[in-house]
Amino acid sequence: MESSDAVVQGTSNDAAVSRESAARLGYIDDPFIRHFVKRPLRRAPLINRGTHSRFDGVQRILRQFIQQTQKDSQGHACGQIVVLGAGMDTSYFLLRQQGLLPRRYFEIDFSDITAKKAATVYRSSALRALLPEDTVVAEGGSELHSAEYSLLGGDLRQFESQVVPKLMARGFDCSEPTLFLSECVLIYLDPQHSDAILNWITANVAHAGILTYEQILPTDRFGQMMIENLRARGLELRGLHAYPTLQSNSQRFLDLGWHSAVAVDLATYHEQLLEPLERERLAKIEFLDEWEEFILLAQHYAFTFAFTSQSSHFAHMDIEKPN
Repeated sequence: MESSDAVVQGTSNDAAVSRESAARLGYIDDPFIRHFVKRPLRRAPLINRGTHSRFDGVQRILRQFIQQTQKDSQGHACGQIVVLGAGMDTSYFLLRQQGLLPRRYFEIDFSDITAKKAATVYRSSALRALLPEDTVVAEGGSELHSAEYSLLGGDLRQFESQVVPKLMARGFDCSEPTLFLSECVLIYLDPQHSDAILNWITANVAHAGILTYEQILPTDRFGQMMIENLRARGLELRGLHAYPTLQSNSQRFLDLGWHSAVAVDLATYHEQLLEPLERERLAKIEFLDEWEEFILLAQHYAFTFAFTSQSSHFAHMDIEKPN
């Protein structure tokens, strides 16, 4: 039987397969994800549609942050992005290809995952060409280090003792505006561990923002079925009952004294925050005959965007703001 850590790590591959399916069919523009998927699968239309909305929301916030922090008073790039549980996410390569990067970009995950990611990057000439020139392989091949981009191995359950020292060693600056990104990661941690991460950010990072993407609504029929299906695969959403609703997801940040927090479910994002022309484009890719099932599924996933201070870097950012 696989350990619970190994099963959770396997969700990284599941997400990559879904993203590759959506990219191959034209839902999203990600030419790099195919390098991380050995056995491509065509996902069902409702999964592809959900993957598009998830991708769109994350890219929306990343781009807003970079637009707000791209230059400091001396005209230099500023700001930091920290991806918690980065898996096979390709956002760094997408942003670098477009010349849209903050001063520093950090990715953190279990060392087994970062080792696979580092190896894949170096096997691909397209990905390798996008690495900064000063990139070096470290920690026996499980990490990549450069002044701009760092891929770091670490256990988020030991954030302050294990992850923070690695961030600091690679140039993390607590005084810089910093965006944290967490997609279906904090929810797999016991609340004491995810709360510890947020407590550290609150206490130490002067200007912090975060975008999370997590499951919600565990008590209705669909939510119970979702939990049972994941449990059958050995997966436990350890934080779901502590923060089960849109309101509780935003309130967790407000209770820490953060300046603002807004949560929106994926159904609302798809129906109200995607441009009508984009929804028309998606409808032409595949016919979605499971419309009610898609809405029900999408209602059980949510973005939460929060920030700690009313600084100019975050005041003009909004998950509900068009690209």
